[in-house]
Amino acid sequence: MTRFIAVTSGKGGIGKSNFVLNVAVSLAAMDSKVLILDADLGLANLDVLLGVRPHRTLEDVVLGRASLNDIIIRTEYRVGLIPGSSGTQDMADLGREQIGNLVAAVKDATEQTDFLLIDTSSGISTGVVSFLMAVPEVVVGVSDEPTSLTDAYALIKVLKRNGYEGRISMFASQVKNSTSGHALYKKISSATQRFLDIQVEFLGSVYADEKLPKAVTDQVPAVVRYPTSDIARCYRVVALTLLGQKSVGADAEKLWSRLVSMIMKEGRPRVMRAVSFNGEAPAKSMEKTFQDILDEQRKTRILLERVLSALEHTAPEGRVRKGYSA
Repeated sequence: MTRFIAVTSGKGGIGKSNFVLNVAVSLAAMDSKVLILDADLGLANLDVLLGVRPHRTLEDVVLGRASLNDIIIRTEYRVGLIPGSSGTQDMADLGREQIGNLVAAVKDATEQTDFLLIDTSSGISTGVVSFLMAVPEVVVGVSDEPTSLTDAYALIKVLKRNGYEGRISMFASQVKNSTSGHALYKKISSATQRFLDIQVEFLGSVYADEKLPKAVTDQVPAVVRYPTSDIARCYRVVALTLLGQKSVGADAEKLWSRLVSMIMKEGRPRVMRAVSFNGEAPAKSMEKTFQDILDEQRKTRILLERVLSALEHTAPEGRVRKGYSA
């Protein structure tokens, strides 16, 4: 059974794409069949990290110009890359039959895959959230910055309010060591358990390491370019943790339908729709929608700051939740 795992974050710049690439390469080195999908439609960059230039993308599959197997780039690291697309207006004119054929083709092509890691856009746009709702496993990257913490909590809160029932995990990004990573996880976990009644699992920590930007410059995955580095060990630990988890069942047809829908929306003229945090979507002006988002994030930040303050006064420094290890 293929495990569909979407990797996202509340804010950009936390190393999400490098996480997807290096964990995928680590899984492949452990004899797993792995595909990665670049679904960050606005800033698709996995091809750049791999040093490859796709001649066809998912857009060509959507428009019937190529099959999925035609566009998959087989890398030397035993990982296949499905290049993303920024969308075109033509996609808005696809018929139901075309969409159905695409979904069936993609579903068939991934049946022999152990892991499909999906690099999604950051934030809580309606397109991204709608897609995440169809994915059985969501991994949220969090760095030790106030905005990253509050935005990650806001993302999890939106998923919860929309009835998400899949597995939510997180990884601590750009931390000094495992102790710092666990402390970061505790901040998120305590807040989500107390206020959202959600258990967030911990995949591990990715250390701040100067070798990562060097690997990016060389366009070689860090686990290959610097296999004995601290950051390479971090990615391998995450891969081992994923292998140790139980698989979560997925509705592949629903997942791919949502992905196609997200691509089609990217191709249409950009019209801001209201984003509701209570499950409703009434018609509102763009200004009112932005104000609602800002108000929600402000409330979330205040709430999380109170939680963190309470934790600092009640828990010893560096204490780790029982049952989790580096």
